[in-house]
Amino acid sequence: MWWALVLLFGLLSPSFAADDLIVEIQDGKVQGTTYTSSNGKEFYTWRHIPYAKPPLGDLRFQPPVRPDSWTDILDGSKDSPACLSLVSYGIDPVSTNGYSEDCLYINVYSPVPANSSARLSVMFWIYGGGFVIGTGDFSLTDPTALLEDNVIVVTFNYRLDIFGFLSTEDSIVPGNAALKDQLAALIWTKENIAFFGGNPMDITIFGESAGAISVGHLIISPMSRNLFQSAIMQSGTALMNYMQANPRTGAVAVAKQIDPTITDESSSETIKEVLQAADGQLLVNISLGMHFLGVTFHPVIEVEEDNPTPFITRPLYEEIAAGNITKVPIIIGTNSEEGLTLVQTMEQVNDLAKYFDANPDLLLPNMNLKDGVSNDTITKLIKETYAGNSSFEDDPASLIRLASDITFVRAGIKHAVLQSEFSNVYFYEFSFVGTLSAGELKIPGCGEVGHADEVGYLFNISAKPIETEADYLTRSRLVKLWTNFAKTKNPTPEDDSAELLQNVIWEPLDKDNLQYLDIGENLELKYHRKAENTAFWNSLWEEYSFHPYNTF
Repeated sequence: MWWALVLLFGLLSPSFAADDLIVEIQDGKVQGTTYTSSNGKEFYTWRHIPYAKPPLGDLRFQPPVRPDSWTDILDGSKDSPACLSLVSYGIDPVSTNGYSEDCLYINVYSPVPANSSARLSVMFWIYGGGFVIGTGDFSLTDPTALLEDNVIVVTFNYRLDIFGFLSTEDSIVPGNAALKDQLAALIWTKENIAFFGGNPMDITIFGESAGAISVGHLIISPMSRNLFQSAIMQSGTALMNYMQANPRTGAVAVAKQIDPTITDESSSETIKEVLQAADGQLLVNISLGMHFLGVTFHPVIEVEEDNPTPFITRPLYEEIAAGNITKVPIIIGTNSEEGLTLVQTMEQVNDLAKYFDANPDLLLPNMNLKDGVSNDTITKLIKETYAGNSSFEDDPASLIRLASDITFVRAGIKHAVLQSEFSNVYFYEFSFVGTLSAGELKIPGCGEVGHADEVGYLFNISAKPIETEADYLTRSRLVKLWTNFAKTKNPTPEDDSAELLQNVIWEPLDKDNLQYLDIGENLELKYHRKAENTAFWNSLWEEYSFHPYNTF
């Protein structure tokens, strides 16, 4: 599945540390470890720290609850279990400690030892995976390259799929438990990171794909105000068409498969009780079957009435446009052809092209159509804009470009433009074709870097390593841009990183110029990123849709 293609290898071997790596946080003492990188540098890690109670029994589907304190010294030397996942992918590292509903744990990686007074900038990573897979494991998100630039990195697990997003559309199960897990982990970080040498007033949240969508929600949610000072969204934003359709219908459908007496008229309390009593793996199996029927568990707009923990309650687009957001500097961008990861062979491309030629209604965006506007009008305009007078079968590259735009690019540019009214926004395109893009299908007329291909330049991911000198140079540049931003809120400050960054000055976005940093073999500031297509989508919404907008 395209949303979870993640890469790279673990260079390090952890070793147990001495007693001087014991950190006493608010809830108790944690024993850390050290490890040595391939460059001979020593780093420090504390893992498997609970940031919430296990979400079991009556806590399943509910907002996270603060963990109990402990009196013994907690062993922080190993990864925690990953949260129950819906699927797995061949190139993903297997979670080193298995999978469990008891998975709400956080990890801290630092270049300085315990109880340091360094007050380093903190980078808080939210993993992607389509909200159905992912983990904060060291094997998946080894942050050594970032640590070498003298920042602290925090990773963690959050609940996935049905466990993280089931909703009865009322206060009984309001939904977005996974986003509230992320919020709880962020609050934990702000409250505890000083014990590890971090600055609680200098936190950058960053993520890719579903992780970037999550960052977008944290920017919008009033519950996360004042918890972070900057944000990075890699191939994702809350404006993507990723909201859950008919949440209560999905909850009822799952409950019916467990208890046939459940009906559409059953109370939310009854549905919750049935689902909380069910075996966790059974829920995974049922949800997997529902995915094949088009029923997915994703973020929702929550009800406000009687809801003690409302994370998102209003249309997302309108909240950003009105400035009802955390107004911090952001980096946001996409890869050069996100849609490539949908396909592996030209046969698949041709099959998709024929399918969309035969089913053009599938091109219809999730938009409110004005009275008298037909679906055919919209889909015809979209197809003509991308394929001209041709069919997708005759011009399959046009379908891949369209797939890139409707999944990630269109929403990313719109978020960037809207937020640029309130804070500095640095937009980018990652176009470097290296080892991690080598397996992407080469389609004439398309870019060559697919979804998630950039992640392995920030993290060592054990399943697929970078290899070449050009790979490592790109890693150095990307990491430097990201850590500069975390430290100074400017990715290209005038300092000793200028030579590595080829003396490029990355200018904040101007909505009239749509300037962006092209991160390829070289770094180059360019202008008018997909300007014609951006103008088309803007005009489509303005002429044929009406407010309030939710996604875009």
